[in-house]
Amino acid sequence: MESSQKRWFIVRTFPGYDMMRAFIATFLVGVLGTVVLEGARQQNAKAEVVDICRLQAHPATYNRKLIEVSGLVLHGFEEFSLSDSKCFQGLDIWLEYGGALSSKTVFCCGATPGAPRGGTLVVEGITLPVIDDVLFRRFDDRIQQSKASNDVKFSATLRGHFFAGEKQRMPDGREYWGGYGHFGCCSLLVVQQVLAVDENRTGPPSGSRK
Repeated sequence: MESSQKRWFIVRTFPGYDMMRAFIATFLVGVLGTVVLEGARQQNAKAEVVDICRLQAHPATYNRKLIEVSGLVLHGFEEFSLSDSKCFQGLDIWLEYGGALSSKTVFCCGATPGAPRGGTLVVEGITLPVIDDVLFRRFDDRIQQSKASNDVKFSATLRGHFFAGEKQRMPDGREYWGGYGHFGCCSLLVVQQVLAVDENRTGPPSGSRK
């Protein structure tokens, strides 16, 4: 008991201990406050409602913007995308979760599936939190079903930041926007809020404004 008390006394009287503790506490509060305020700012920001066909046809128009879009979600091996068969433009939009959560999608050449992200997702300098609520959990439950039943498809309405990527040129001269997803196939939509999820594989999701 005496030895334990002495060790405590030594730590308490270490030169600069109180100042160091106050500095660390202030730093942590500042970091946490920044993340919370950024999340609140983005949650209250008005998202632009975009038709998915227009988004696929004109990705540069919505680059780095907060948008709301409905479409068909496809998840499986080397696949996590949003598309719609009605669109003439065949470019898929790669999806990824905001926040610190991982979709556990297996693809090349991304992070190891299931590996902890270590913090809130940041893309092109923008911090991207996620609203982890009942709808998001319902969405993620459907995504994780792909492990047991191969690919899963369902319609959803999503809110998040869109990143067009960079204009790419194919060997035949055709151009497309990409840099994200499997082998840099696609533009990117970071899922920051799920607004509607539908069990029906066809048609717009219930609750959608489309």
